[in-house]
Amino acid sequence: MLGLSFTDYSVNYRTQTEDGPGNITAVDGVTLDIAPGSTVGLAGESGCGKSTLAMSVLRLLPGNAKITGTVKLGEDEIGAMSWGKLRAVRWTEASIVFQGAMHSLNPVRKVADQIAEPLLIHAKEVGSKYREEPARKARVKELLELVDLPAVKGASYPHELSGGQKQRVMIAMALACDPELIIADEPTTALDVVVQAQVLNVLKDLVASRNLSLVMISHDLSVLAATCERIVVMQHGKIVEDGPSAQVMKDPQHPHTKALASAFPLIGDPASRQQLPTYTAPREAIDPATERATVLEARDLSVNFGGREGLVRAVRNVNLSCKQGEIVALVGQSGSGKTTLARTMLGLQKPSSGEILFRGQPLDQHRKALKAYRKSVQFVLQDPSAALNPKHSVYEAVAEGPRLHGLPGDEREIVAEALRKAELSPPERFLTAIPQELSGGQRQRVVIAGALALDPEFLVADEPVASLDASVRAEILALLLRLRCELGLGALVITHDLGLAWNIADRVVVMYQGEIVEEGAVEDVLLNPQHDYTRKLLSVVPTNNTVQR
Repeated sequence: MLGLSFTDYSVNYRTQTEDGPGNITAVDGVTLDIAPGSTVGLAGESGCGKSTLAMSVLRLLPGNAKITGTVKLGEDEIGAMSWGKLRAVRWTEASIVFQGAMHSLNPVRKVADQIAEPLLIHAKEVGSKYREEPARKARVKELLELVDLPAVKGASYPHELSGGQKQRVMIAMALACDPELIIADEPTTALDVVVQAQVLNVLKDLVASRNLSLVMISHDLSVLAATCERIVVMQHGKIVEDGPSAQVMKDPQHPHTKALASAFPLIGDPASRQQLPTYTAPREAIDPATERATVLEARDLSVNFGGREGLVRAVRNVNLSCKQGEIVALVGQSGSGKTTLARTMLGLQKPSSGEILFRGQPLDQHRKALKAYRKSVQFVLQDPSAALNPKHSVYEAVAEGPRLHGLPGDEREIVAEALRKAELSPPERFLTAIPQELSGGQRQRVVIAGALALDPEFLVADEPVASLDASVRAEILALLLRLRCELGLGALVITHDLGLAWNIADRVVVMYQGEIVEEGAVEDVLLNPQHDYTRKLLSVVPTNNTVQR
């Protein structure tokens, strides 16, 4: 069995700034021992160095990384390995489950072929029989069953699988060559609570049945506590706390650990409900207790798709209304129909039956009418990295909407004002930046600024904080509340995170198999659920008391 150790390990990234060459310290003098067969969680916010530390294990850092200190896998020092030796170690002795399965899998290759690839590449190390197709097929079938996927899914392409299924495929790939160490980098980010629980159970069962070592990376302490025996907390490239999961969760010692432990709202705790900020509204102040007009409405809405298995009823006879200045959380697990419903309400998907009403008027499906409608109802996408063109500056990204809609006025001032509203100030600092130069939270603010540039009446936000760490998540949620207060903006927030719904929503709407099964005030639905499915969602939400023992 393999242990893992870091000794006085540091990683610095060489950068180029306007003032000349620069240097960013990602990992700063870390010494850490991970025993064979143990499960360790690396916790911390974005930029703390946890992923850099993990990628160091298999020498996957970019070329501008300068490394000092040592990292050893078993008795072998990784930095001293030849490329041939390192290639033989990857997948066979240690493997990685990368964050974001949708970006890690090849979209034009079938799942079975991608799982089989490590077997073919490493046939010399894991057995020459895998050079033969029948042996590889049998192994792929075994691996799919090991992660609770039917073997028939091997014939699917990634886009035909749900988020949780894609993540399981990544775990199957990591297990293909029977490694002794698995590194899981945010393996449940953006998964709904039910699928997250399933993926965590798969990892726990594999660790127990195969005596694997597991290093799991997350900014969510509750996820690590449910899976790992030990938690190591990082901040600014250093280890600030290290101990058994139960001890770290119940009695955190470092201020940063305490902040992480309290960052995710506890459903039912009044202190977790963000209070509406008080501002002097320049246009129309919104009081949550005031009766407001209905802005967006779905009536008897159904959306059907034709597929390999026949007709798929994605949305079934849904009735939903959203009022001015109201924040409605649309919750449900992957495949429940919530994103299809949102896309239809945006005019991006034609309904099979029923209708969408905006300000009481049926939505005109003609192109010119839809263009005007989309100026008033803007979409905030889930993944800002995918939403922004990596070659376009912030200015170009925010100016695109006003140009498309021929907005009158000075374009530069429109962009600057939108950035100010999204709390990217001073705007001049960001105008020429490209997405890769921004943090995750800043990129999400740029996406929001792009929506605000058109002065919309309503936002549809699809998982707006799913990929963000705790402190940035809180900032974006506070921004949405401020925009509601200052601008009278209502929002339909699509989420699988019931804690987020508790945090900011006025109403919660629960979807299951294309239907709305429960809706009401957030306190009524989340504290006194009436439907079995809502109770199921609440039962699998990780809490600070869910500790792996």
